[in-house]
Amino acid sequence: MSLKRMGAVCILASGLAGAVVAGDWEDGYADYQRRDFPAAVKKWRNVAEAGNPYAQSLLGEMYAFGQGVPLNYPEAHRLLRMAAAQGVAKAQFKLGSMYEKGHGFDKNPAMAHRWYGLADAAGHPEAYKDRQRVAAQLDARAIQESNRWVEACVKSLYKGCE
Repeated sequence: MSLKRMGAVCILASGLAGAVVAGDWEDGYADYQRRDFPAAVKKWRNVAEAGNPYAQSLLGEMYAFGQGVPLNYPEAHRLLRMAAAQGVAKAQFKLGSMYEKGHGFDKNPAMAHRWYGLADAAGHPEAYKDRQRVAAQLDARAIQESNRWVEACVKSLYKGCE
């Protein structure tokens, strides 16, 4: 096969793969809306691994709540972090909630404050009040560190926000 023909085949294959991923996202969302969680999970796994931040976020929440999959906080955390790194406010908010409640790890109000702050900066409607509630558990130094982390994270477009 010529190099030119092989290139054309690769382009066609990647285009078809993209169409399948897009179709799986839409079909999975329809399943999710119907509360057919196992079907949504099946369709969204590949979409999430291909980098779709909304599939990562919703699939992460499904693992956090045990919807269509066994409850799995480490997997929820992994998927939510991937989505949060792409600026999905809902994923950032859910990470704040997980740290606040100790879902998957020890309760950590400082980390909850950071993630709620990031979600607030991204426009999540509930993040501000939850961040204020958590701030009551922190000293001034921890709040300043959190604010610096949020500012640096937003400035770097979410790169290196660990």
